[in-house]
Amino acid sequence: MVSQSQRVETANEQNGQIGEVANSNIANDPAFKKRSFLKLPVEIDVKRLVDEYNSIPEEAWGTSFWDAHCSIDVLTLRAGTNGDDTDYITDNVSDNPILKDYPYISWLLSEDSPFGRSLYVVMFRMRPNGITRIHPDNHEAWETTHRIHIPLTTNDGAFLLSEGRAKHIPVGEVWTFDNQSLHSVVNGDTMRCHMVIDVRPNPKLQALMRDAVFDPGEDSPDLWEKTGGPGTLDRVLPLVYGWARPLSAKEKREKGLPIEGFGSMITDLGKRAKLLGTPLQEGDIMTDVNGVDTNPVARTAFDQIELEHLPGETVTIGVLRDDKRVECKIKLKPSNYFDPIDRVRVALGGKPKKPDMTYI
Repeated sequence: MVSQSQRVETANEQNGQIGEVANSNIANDPAFKKRSFLKLPVEIDVKRLVDEYNSIPEEAWGTSFWDAHCSIDVLTLRAGTNGDDTDYITDNVSDNPILKDYPYISWLLSEDSPFGRSLYVVMFRMRPNGITRIHPDNHEAWETTHRIHIPLTTNDGAFLLSEGRAKHIPVGEVWTFDNQSLHSVVNGDTMRCHMVIDVRPNPKLQALMRDAVFDPGEDSPDLWEKTGGPGTLDRVLPLVYGWARPLSAKEKREKGLPIEGFGSMITDLGKRAKLLGTPLQEGDIMTDVNGVDTNPVARTAFDQIELEHLPGETVTIGVLRDDKRVECKIKLKPSNYFDPIDRVRVALGGKPKKPDMTYI
């Protein structure tokens, strides 16, 4: 078996369809208007699909490139080969060789599937009681594709949310939604895994979209607030100091760190963080915040700070530096520290500027 990072190129550009937007007559069909949520009239061979999913080896799974996916493991089945987040916005895609062992999953990605040929395909596996934080999929590459969810395993407490409305998707059903909207995920007390497929407009998908059944989901302010962090997105968040790459399970084992813990390497510090004289260094492996090293809704120490702490607090971030433990004390600044206009607005009782989902 191979990991998601070991994909090799395959002859998957049948008839030149990958990398080409479908003809304008199809793409402009009103049936392709994105809505949350649309059930597609597709029958899934649940037994074959689940049997193949259950046989995937643990070492095949990796970590997400997006910090909003704070409770998620990822298995990329079709995407680019750069090994970073640009793999999901390129037309130059290739298949993970692992697919040769899973004929039904491979068929679902193929031209012969009910959806037509897929552009990007990923399995997202969420740990019990985890969340994906509120975010939009706002790159232009995702505006021309339709996001399809096929559950592999789920539970009654698992919900996909879009603009505050929640929808539970059972195994055996196939749904699409507006991924340009603000959306998030809340999981229940067991593992949840969906296969997520991005497909460009094509005649097969057109037929499905025309017969799709609209369901707006349930208004769910409590779940929506949960995925925005304590106090919702209206609170002023702590300033986040940089970018961190979560370590793989293998790397965590080698360092003696908990598999579900915060172990992550700082790959870049923002310019403003450096101006503030942060004691953190690029290359540090963050392990804990105030002695806490695991949280089902936080992927890294930076996530933990943003979700569980407030500006003005002093936190201690434990790091491994040259394989030795170092404790870095940081007094948290507000996210609008360098934005005096926003600070005045908040001081006068206004809401802070909406976070732009990026770091400093």
